[in-house]
Amino acid sequence: LLSSIPGFAITEVEIDGVLHEYTTVEGLQEDVLDVLLNLKDVAIRMHSGDSATLSLSKQGPGTVTAADIRTDHNVEIINGDHVICHLTKDTALNMRLKIERGFGYQPAAARRRPDEETRTIGRLMLDASFSPVRRVAYAVEAARVEQRTDLDKLVIDIETNGTIDAEEAVRTAADILSDQLSVFGDFTHRDRGAAKPAASGVDPVLLRPIDDLELTVRSANCLKAESIYYIGDLIQKTEVELLKTPNLGKKSLTEIKEVLAQRGLALGMKLENWPPAGVAQHGMLG
Repeated sequence: LLSSIPGFAITEVEIDGVLHEYTTVEGLQEDVLDVLLNLKDVAIRMHSGDSATLSLSKQGPGTVTAADIRTDHNVEIINGDHVICHLTKDTALNMRLKIERGFGYQPAAARRRPDEETRTIGRLMLDASFSPVRRVAYAVEAARVEQRTDLDKLVIDIETNGTIDAEEAVRTAADILSDQLSVFGDFTHRDRGAAKPAASGVDPVLLRPIDDLELTVRSANCLKAESIYYIGDLIQKTEVELLKTPNLGKKSLTEIKEVLAQRGLALGMKLENWPPAGVAQHGMLG
């Protein structure tokens, strides 16, 4: 929950007239370091893509909040009332913000890029907390079902930044854990007692839904619109066929190829007897 659920955060900031973080700006109540700390708490949701560049322009005097950040249809600021700084004079504040996708907590030093030596002066790097889950606590309590009193129940207390709800966070974390444990065996189609072989001898990985690939929402929706629900459906498609899919471009195609390659799969593969018995065409297991 805390380390593996992806999220978005501000990773770089450029402020007009500011060369480094250890300075002050005329007409700005806070110093630059405080402004950067406040920017780290802006909760951001992106509907597609892995990065974006936003801008903020404000004329003082007045309070600068996250709602003053200019966004497009792909980016959503969740906590618009979050205070970034205060302008005490008739001063203009202009900044550019880079948003990136990541996992957990990453200090700025861990994200050094090849162009670090030639980085523009004034481009300030931020330590980033990508995780949308802020706090997790759990407790095991006694439970009773009818006359049985020897049972336990698990109570999980989850606090998020608003970009994901607690129920979705638990589902996502469970899917991640299930995927990691799948290297030891197939736990998806297992009854009590003896294990049953996969339907028609098909690799159980191919029977997993495409949601398990953790594609961007845009890519996943494009595939489902073409009745591609399982990994087995996807790998039989060629690059040419996928590029004909409405709203699915080369960037999404590259993403799909990369996640398949991580699982030893590729596009254009041929499968016999697909779909196997028990797998319906509308994307539900029969």
